[in-house]
Amino acid sequence: MNDNPTSTNVYTVSDLTRTIKRTLEGRAEFNNLWVKGEIFNLTLHSSGHIYFSLRDDNAVIAAVFFRYANRNLDFKLKEGMNVLALGSITVYEKRGSYQINVSLLRPEGVGDLQRRIEMLKQTLLKEGVFDPARKRPIPVFPRRLGVATSPTGAAVRDIIKVALRRYPNIEIVIAPAIVQGAEAPVSIARAIEELNRPEYRIDCIIAGRGGGSFEDLMPFNEELVVRAFYNSLVPIISAVGHQVDHPLCDDAADLAAPTPSAAAELAVPLKDDLAGEVDYLHIRATNAMALLLRDFKARIEWVLSRRVFMDPFEIVNRREQELADMTNQMLFTLKDLVSRNRNRLLMISDIRMLMKNILTGKKNSYTLAIKALDQLSPLSVLGRGYAIALNKDENVIRSVSETAAGDVLKLLLSDGSLQCSVNSIYPGGHHGKEKNG
Repeated sequence: MNDNPTSTNVYTVSDLTRTIKRTLEGRAEFNNLWVKGEIFNLTLHSSGHIYFSLRDDNAVIAAVFFRYANRNLDFKLKEGMNVLALGSITVYEKRGSYQINVSLLRPEGVGDLQRRIEMLKQTLLKEGVFDPARKRPIPVFPRRLGVATSPTGAAVRDIIKVALRRYPNIEIVIAPAIVQGAEAPVSIARAIEELNRPEYRIDCIIAGRGGGSFEDLMPFNEELVVRAFYNSLVPIISAVGHQVDHPLCDDAADLAAPTPSAAAELAVPLKDDLAGEVDYLHIRATNAMALLLRDFKARIEWVLSRRVFMDPFEIVNRREQELADMTNQMLFTLKDLVSRNRNRLLMISDIRMLMKNILTGKKNSYTLAIKALDQLSPLSVLGRGYAIALNKDENVIRSVSETAAGDVLKLLLSDGSLQCSVNSIYPGGHHGKEKNG
């Protein structure tokens, strides 16, 4: 044993706590483990986090259930409740304490029930029982409210008290139901079906009960009850337990309320608010009607002030004047058109002489063109004593180099052609030397 402190065996508090934290949080057996114990020192923080401790006969461990992890908690936590907690051991360095960081919480002994509820939920989900698109709005002004619950429980008293306080004229029909125990599912479903009968003329139904344990609320997770909520022809509100309770009937109902009292507030309007709304709408309607009447009166006065109503023949006289003006304008335009065309005809003294002069000019131009063509024509050249020499392929010979002695040529004259044979060739003109073939 080393009783003397040295730099190697002295830890600061932070170093020691950090080492413990790494040791505990780094070991696999302390992560994702199940811990069974009884809840005490339960604190539901306003931030949404839940703090509590788990204990048994010999030990205690702190626990924290953060908001992001407990958002799907479907039962109410209570002091003394035995639970199974899934989580990991963490160390809170500032206090030098360790705790379990809970990721999932189950009531001990209800694991089979939870699995059965989850299986039923998935089945109904596939069938569309929980489809938000099929949910109906709750009537704004219900005249008759139906309540399916225990006639002796606190829930029915809360609903009646809140409903009558908000709207004393509301009619309430109670369908008694057993809300706990083995007979509860059939009783609740029958009560909902009874309130759907047309002769009761129910506008809205509230079905539920006050809070209780997980087992107490199980009837509202039964398939028979959930389908009764789904099949209700009358808009229905689920009002089961407290805010942390969330049975399957909440998802099947048209609206889910956190408590029976809240359900009554959602179903029944406040009479004072309705009266105020009626007064407000009455004032708006009166003002709108006054403005409309004032507008119509102004329009009528404006119409009556027009000349056509003061002197009905005014419009006829004005139209006759417009017609006379249009007739005069049309006659003037037509006379002007005839006059201009007549003057154009008078300017032409003799059409036949004009045409004759035009034809004479065209004839003279034609004669001159023919003379010009004759001067350029090869036939005219031949007429002056020239000849055109062609080879045996009828091609024009333009140079002595294109023929040879002995070739037979064709000479074109102005009045016919000659076939000749080449005897001698003289390049360079008739003074050139003979080209021997």
